[in-house]
Amino acid sequence: MTNTINVEPTIITREYDAPMALVFEAWTQVERLQQWMYPMPGVTCEYVLADIVEGGKSLHKMVFPNGNSMYLLTEYEEISPNHTLIFLQWPSNEAGKKLGNPQMPDWPKDMRTTIKLEDQDGKTLLQLIWQPVNPTQAEADAFEASRSQHANGWGSGLQQLENYLQSL
Repeated sequence: MTNTINVEPTIITREYDAPMALVFEAWTQVERLQQWMYPMPGVTCEYVLADIVEGGKSLHKMVFPNGNSMYLLTEYEEISPNHTLIFLQWPSNEAGKKLGNPQMPDWPKDMRTTIKLEDQDGKTLLQLIWQPVNPTQAEADAFEASRSQHANGWGSGLQQLENYLQSL
């Protein structure tokens, strides 16, 4: 049975002084992802598995300055070169087994991220759309209760992307 609880997505928009193809590559090429796909400076990112194609998966490990590590499993639903990337992502263990959110037990089990890119006279407008997939009422409530914090996590990651693009 499909859940019919509707949750408004969180939408974050950024403009990058970089061509759209380069921004897309930063989301889809491991050698580029490893340079920015983490929440803050001082964190390192290593891809254990990378099959970044429609229907493919990736698994990356982030190591924090305090020595703690975290794995994220990503499944790619749609890839439209230079325009759109849609994926689901979960905390996982080193083998890629999906785990729940240890800090928020009612956090939605499935979160979809949509990245849309648009050319703006040689710059790139990025729209990130983040939304639970078929949440329970408790999951929808947890997402909604944390809405004011959503831009912190993704916002920090998008800042790392900007820093990376500026370094090229």
